[in-house]
Amino acid sequence: MTPKTVLTGVIVAACAFAAPLAARAQAHERVQQQSPSPESLAMEGVRTCGNIARGAADICHIDAAKVERFKAAARQNFAAAPDFDGAWNLGYTEAQSAVDRFARLKSSDPAEYAKELHEACPALNRGIDEVTGGK
Repeated sequence: MTPKTVLTGVIVAACAFAAPLAARAQAHERVQQQSPSPESLAMEGVRTCGNIARGAADICHIDAAKVERFKAAARQNFAAAPDFDGAWNLGYTEAQSAVDRFARLKSSDPAEYAKELHEACPALNRGIDEVTGGK
């Protein structure tokens, strides 16, 4: 075995060992770069709250004043959201498919509709109470 063959073998082995480490380091770097900002997390929270509010209002028929208190609490809890109203309205609009599904269910399968309301609405009501302090 010549020194050149040994050196080539060492280089190949080093590259084989280093490649997975480099790939792992690059993946870790991508994850760090993709970590959401506090603002984007707040916007997603607001969007989710808008979605919940729509279900509360149009599916569970929770009092409009209570839904407004929920919105005020969300505004306070997600103060980092740069466009609260835009995110709220987006979430509220996106819930239309759930509202439509419940409307279809009400006419096509009243028993299932009642069952799903009984499962969803008390939990939704309690969740809003927790956020608003039961007010």
